[in-house]
Amino acid sequence: MELWRLGNDHFNEFNDFIFRVYAEAFGENGNLPFTRSDIVEQSSIYFHQTKVCGIKHPSGVLLGTWGLVLKNLEKDFFPLPIETRYGLTPEQILKNANAPSARYIFNGWRTAIDKEAIQNLNIPKQKSIFIFDFLLRGLTKDFAGDGSSYLGVSEMEMLVLKYHRRVGIPWIILGEPLHFWGRDRFPCAFQLGLFEDYLKTNHPERYKFIYGK
Repeated sequence: MELWRLGNDHFNEFNDFIFRVYAEAFGENGNLPFTRSDIVEQSSIYFHQTKVCGIKHPSGVLLGTWGLVLKNLEKDFFPLPIETRYGLTPEQILKNANAPSARYIFNGWRTAIDKEAIQNLNIPKQKSIFIFDFLLRGLTKDFAGDGSSYLGVSEMEMLVLKYHRRVGIPWIILGEPLHFWGRDRFPCAFQLGLFEDYLKTNHPERYKFIYGK
């Protein structure tokens, strides 16, 4: 598989992929809680300041995407997506995440895995964690300094949260959920340093793959 960095010239392709995957995930009886215009509008806000990676199969099929909006707490003053949606300040996020020493917050954005494509290409389900690790490696490989300086945040459903915890991501819930697109979605955070320690101890092969150590 190939790690692919999406630039501005792939904006339309990115939106097409997100709309299709989200429609499969959230559509019911042919009804969607959003339009393609909704997807494009939100992408327009963050895409140009976001690092977006994708995973492509050798056949050229895009299997997944994950974006990352990085905020330097000492220099950047723009609101992260999670701040805007949940009304959280960086100070509240650090306090609720018990991460007072974090200097950076990275907001996961537009995470999408095409389960239908994975199935059609006969990729084993257990390989989905490899796709996630591959995306994480691409997004965080340029991070400088110690992992304890970085706090990841995202919004997710409880089912997804439980799965992520099972594969080693120490997400904690920051506050009350919001109900949209027919689901309760919680604001969550994890300390990158704790995730690194977990992988190093329990999954050394994944640790070596992501961090090259």
